[in-house]
Amino acid sequence: MVDIATIDDSKLGSTQQALERVQSFNPESLVREKELGDRFAFTAAVEPARRVISLFQTLQASHLAYFPEQQLDQIKAEADAFFNLLETFLNFEIDGAQPNPKDAQENMLSNLNGYFQRVFNSIHPIVAYAAVRSQDFSALEMEARAASQSAKDIASSLVTELGNQKKVVESIITEVRSAAAEQGVSKQAIHFKNEADKHDTQASIWLGRVVKTGIGLGVFAVFSLFLHRFPIIAPTNAYETTQLAISKILIFGVIAYMLLLCARNFLSHKHNEVVNRHRQNALATFTALVEATSEAASSDIVLSHAAACIFGPQETGYTKQDGNHTEAVPSLQLMPRIAQATQSAA
Repeated sequence: MVDIATIDDSKLGSTQQALERVQSFNPESLVREKELGDRFAFTAAVEPARRVISLFQTLQASHLAYFPEQQLDQIKAEADAFFNLLETFLNFEIDGAQPNPKDAQENMLSNLNGYFQRVFNSIHPIVAYAAVRSQDFSALEMEARAASQSAKDIASSLVTELGNQKKVVESIITEVRSAAAEQGVSKQAIHFKNEADKHDTQASIWLGRVVKTGIGLGVFAVFSLFLHRFPIIAPTNAYETTQLAISKILIFGVIAYMLLLCARNFLSHKHNEVVNRHRQNALATFTALVEATSEAASSDIVLSHAAACIFGPQETGYTKQDGNHTEAVPSLQLMPRIAQATQSAA
């Protein structure tokens, strides 16, 4: 390629002037509807002219300095030829020397419609070279590297964030499972609560019966003191006195037995209420016992004692059998587990 310094400044300037003249041309000015009227207006010339002008606009005037004289001449020739064609549209007159203005107009439009292909075939290598010459490949490479590094940083940040979120999710899942396990154990306590409530209700009923029966027994005891004073049942001899005494004894025995029966039912229901309430509270804290042990053997021992405490007979003071129960988990049964725990610790 010819050195830029050897290119004639006048040729470069004239080429630049010719190129800028075409690039700045307004294709809407070709219509000339006021001068030519609707019939002869060049409305159809606007779009073909705009296509050719846009092709010339791909060449920047600042890039002309990179071309040798032959290419400058070619660009100038094409720009001048196209501008001359545009001037024929601007100078077209209906009342001129042309015998048939409509045919002349159609010839001009046909020429303009095919002009894009002609200009493209002529200057497309120049346009391609100018596009390549205008690209800063080092800058593109730097931008590509920067974009790649940015993508890597974003990916690394996302991976870190996903890892943190994974830990949070795993922690939440663990807590949910733990809560579900606690809820599963604690939920069983509702059965003991329901039983305790039932026995409490029954105990209240039997307590009322005890009170009423005791009051009835007391009233009858007072009333029996004055039975011999009623003329109808007053004894007149030893036989009648014996019958009256036996009747009193039988009535007192029946009422006393009813009082004892009501009292026993009351004590039994209170005993069952206390036992079930104890089991309800024990199951509600059962998970704490499980979490308190870390080794399997120790956990087995603790759980055995906890189960014995929950399901074994409990002393309540309401029944005579409170102190007669046997140990739910014998010590001999725990000896192998204790030995296993000792060996694991060693």
